[in-house]
Amino acid sequence: MVSRPSSFRVASSIVSLSLFGCSSDPPPTGADAAADVTPDVAPDVPTPSACNRTRALVTTSNFMRGGYALGPFAPPSLMTPMTASPDQDHLPVESGCLVFTLLRGDDTLAVLDASNLPAIARRIPLRPTTVDAGMYAANPYDVEVVSPTRAYVTQLALSRIAIVDPTRDGAAAVTGSVDLAPVRAAGDADPSGAPEAAELLRVGDRVFAVLQNLSSFAPVAPGSLAVIDAASGALVDADPMTAGMQPVVLTQRNPVGAVATAGGRIVLAGAGTQPFMPPNVLDGAIEAIDAATLRPVGMRVTEAALGGDLQGLVMLDESRGWALTFRFVTGGGREARVVAFDLATGTAGATIFTAGDIAALAKDPAGNVWALDRTTAATGARVFRPDGTQVTAAPIATGLPPYGIAFVP
Repeated sequence: MVSRPSSFRVASSIVSLSLFGCSSDPPPTGADAAADVTPDVAPDVPTPSACNRTRALVTTSNFMRGGYALGPFAPPSLMTPMTASPDQDHLPVESGCLVFTLLRGDDTLAVLDASNLPAIARRIPLRPTTVDAGMYAANPYDVEVVSPTRAYVTQLALSRIAIVDPTRDGAAAVTGSVDLAPVRAAGDADPSGAPEAAELLRVGDRVFAVLQNLSSFAPVAPGSLAVIDAASGALVDADPMTAGMQPVVLTQRNPVGAVATAGGRIVLAGAGTQPFMPPNVLDGAIEAIDAATLRPVGMRVTEAALGGDLQGLVMLDESRGWALTFRFVTGGGREARVVAFDLATGTAGATIFTAGDIAALAKDPAGNVWALDRTTAATGARVFRPDGTQVTAAPIATGLPPYGIAFVP
C-alpha cells in the first residue's frame, strides 16, 4: 500500500540551480557527529491518515528571487501572495499531512504553517557546521514523513539521509541519519562521497531513496534505489545472495523522476546524459520496479521513442503515464513536451502538450495533471484532464515563473 500517492510529490525544474551544489562531505565531528547516530529506539511507523487536500501550492522563481502561488485545484485557481521566499531555489513538498519548502540554496528544510500558507512555522538547518560550507553544502532534495516526529530528508550533496523531527525547530530537529556509503555505486568515485540521493518514496513499511550516482553532474553508474526500513532507518539488503549491502540496481542511469503507484510499482525516468552535457544522445528510458520483489516489472519506454531527454513523469494508472521531455531544436531553440506512454506495451503515444519550457508535471488528487509552463510570455500553470484535454484556456498566472508544486490541505 502506498502511503502517499505520487501526484502529491514535489516536482522540480528541468535544470534546477540545485545541480550546482555538490560539495565534499568529510567525516563529521561535534554537532554533525550526533546527526550520524540513528536512535536506538525506533518509533512506530503508522500509515499516515489521508488528508483532505484541496489546494495547490506553487513555488515560483526567476533564479534571482522566489515567491508562491496558492489556490484550489478544483476548479483550478491561484492567487500570488506578496510573501517572498527566503530562497529563490525552493520547492514544496506535502508528506504526512505536513507541508514543507525545501530551501535548497540555504540548505534548510522549512516546515510551513498549513493554516497560514506560505508562512514558515519552523526551520531545520541541514548545512554541515564542521566545514567552511557555502550554498548547496547539503542541498535538501525531498522529505518523507513516516510518523508525526520522524521524517527522512535526502541531501544531494551529502552521503547521508537526515532523520528529522518536524515538530522541533532549529538544529535540535536533526535526530539522526542514514549512512548511504554501503550502497554507493562502485563507479561513483567523485570526491563528494555522495551518491546523489534525490527523491524519496514510501511503500508500506519501506522508504526508497533514488540514487543518481553522478560525478560532476554526469552519470557514472546505473541509478539505484536504497531500501530503508521506515521504522528503524536501517538499510535493507536488496540482494542477500550477493556479498555486502546491495541497493536495487536500475537498468538506466541518472533517474530524474520517480513515482509510486497504488499497485506497488516504482516507476522511474532515467535521463542518462542530460541535454546540456555531451554527448547529446537519447540514452535514457522509463522503467518500473516491483516494490515488494525489488525486481523489474513491465516493459521499458525509451527516450528515442519519446523523442526527447526525460525530465520527469506522472502515472495515470499502473502502466499508463505521461512523460516530460526536453530537447534543443534547430536554431538554438528549446522544446519541452508532455508525451503519453504505456509500460504494458513499451510504447510512446500522443504528444499531449508542447511548450518552450516546462518546469514540472504533477497529478492532483482529482486526477488532473498540472504542467508548470515557464515559456517566455506564457508562464503559468496549465491543467489537463487524463484524456489529454486542457482544462485551462490560458496558463493560470503565478506571478514569477512556476518552479514546483505540491497539493496541500
